Amino acid sequence: MTERTTGFARTSVLRALPGAAAATCGVRLFLVGPDALARAGIRSLLDGHGDITVVGEDEPGPRALAAVRAHEPDVLLAHGLRDEEETGALLRAVGPDGAVLTVGGAGPLSRPEPALRGHLPVTTSAAQLAAAVSLAAAGYSVARGAPAPADRPARVRTPGPSSVSPVPPDRLTARECQILDLVSRGLSNTEIARALTLSEHTVKTHVQNLLQKLRLRNRVHVAIYAFESGLR
Repeated sequence: MTERTTGFARTSVLRALPGAAAATCGVRLFLVGPDALARAGIRSLLDGHGDITVVGEDEPGPRALAAVRAHEPDVLLAHGLRDEEETGALLRAVGPDGAVLTVGGAGPLSRPEPALRGHLPVTTSAAQLAAAVSLAAAGYSVARGAPAPADRPARVRTPGPSSVSPVPPDRLTARECQILDLVSRGLSNTEIARALTLSEHTVKTHVQNLLQKLRLRNRVHVAIYAFESGLR
């Protein structure tokens, strides 16, 4: 499969892995980290955010590994891990077909691992984290990249085709582009309503119409469409 890359943040890119176009009706997330307060904070931010459901959490150790194997989450999010040994144990627990995102703590592994879908800094926003989780569940990998040199402008991407929808971006209205952007950032209907000063019912209608117009199955595919078509 040809690797596809696109911007995620100023210093990140997304790489499509085999099976990246697969749909998910909802993302089941398991959270692992040594700090109980940090886990509670992340859980409050992500649980119910878009299509994400946190199915469990624990500190690193045998109990967490057993819980991961029992729950078989779509994505395992590890926060503040201390070393590569802890990351390696989690990767073995989910297997090569799993998806693991690490946030803060020890840096990314020195060797590539199929299940490791990215290492994010602690400065990652809730919306960016939610988007990364959704995209990891859909088969994408988030990788830190070097920023463009100061004497070379960043590459400007023009709208292009997407693997999840045959509908071109120029078919979207200004309002639909707004909704698309906010959904792709991982915002819930309530948050979108607040950002656009609309009722939650109106936002829900906009999202449903967008899915129908683009022939997309869920919010994860909206995020994929936004990245692949160059709108994010």
